[in-house]
Amino acid sequence: MSVDPVDPREASASALLLLDHVAAAERAGHRRLRAAADHFHVPDDARIDDRTAAALDATMRATVAGVDAGIRDHAARLLASRGEPELAKGLRSAGAPFDRVMQSGLFREPALFGELYARVRMDALARALPVMVAQGSDAPTMVARLAQASDRLVAAAAIAMLAAQARRGSVMEGVPAAVDLIRPHHARIAWWVAAALREMAGAGDRIAALDAALAESVRRAVDAQGELVPLEIAAMRLAVAVEPQGDEVPALLSEAIGDGRLVLFTAIVARASGLAFERVRDLVIDPDGARLWVVLRALAVDRATIARIGFALAEAEPVRDVEGFADRIDSIMEVSPEAARVALAPMALDADYHAAMLALGSAA
Repeated sequence: MSVDPVDPREASASALLLLDHVAAAERAGHRRLRAAADHFHVPDDARIDDRTAAALDATMRATVAGVDAGIRDHAARLLASRGEPELAKGLRSAGAPFDRVMQSGLFREPALFGELYARVRMDALARALPVMVAQGSDAPTMVARLAQASDRLVAAAAIAMLAAQARRGSVMEGVPAAVDLIRPHHARIAWWVAAALREMAGAGDRIAALDAALAESVRRAVDAQGELVPLEIAAMRLAVAVEPQGDEVPALLSEAIGDGRLVLFTAIVARASGLAFERVRDLVIDPDGARLWVVLRALAVDRATIARIGFALAEAEPVRDVEGFADRIDSIMEVSPEAARVALAPMALDADYHAAMLALGSAA
């Protein structure tokens, strides 16, 4: 006996609701299956550990919450001032947009995900670095010392870095404070948040008024972003101001690592080597470490300094092979600065060009 399909025109409201739910469940099931397949096929060396995943989730939530707070409040005030009190009330009472933004796939974009992931990894490493300041020393830490430098450019750059570090700390702890992303990343998140708020505000036929208020609020938030300097940029500005020369580099790197200033360590390496900050940061957070040692050899960093850096990173992240590093250090020192510079030449190319080279190589 055949069963005739239900004619939606003859179905009750509850039946239609059930059919809609079935269709939605079908799509959700398909998404879960694809996600499970993607997760299953991820190589072991590419998996994110639970602690990093939790920190990354908290960072994403804090970032979206920080963007949301500014946009929602300003847009609601605009609506209230324009004779739309009910619309303003609906916007203020709308739920948090994080889940909707997350489902949209925004954080799957390589550039944005890569930035937040690298920040989380750097923060975790920096927090775990062993303190290597001499016992009983009353000397100020590196950045505090530079903030007191007679060179006003250096002092101003150090003070700016301390301010950027203070802002970053509040965000990394999950508090929706200032969002210190570069303008393109901040703008992208802001527009996604605005779109999610648009869906949840229940504007009905007043949607045009809501669109105008949200768009104006996003533009205001993005323009104001130019007043905030991300920690990474502040660190690079300090490295440029200090302008490390030759023999000064090892001592500065040792001091930065000893103070737990991993972002500044990365900036000094980037400035001295001529590589982009993001490129060097990728080497610093790579547990293998081989590329970082070759960069340091290109800067003619001595054995004792490389050993100090290697053991500090291994203590901060036990997954690093400290015994393998100890066995490898003779080979590292056999690499001449000239040979290291030749090996690293492709990394100094345009970022997109280098990424294309890597993609072609991995597909071969």
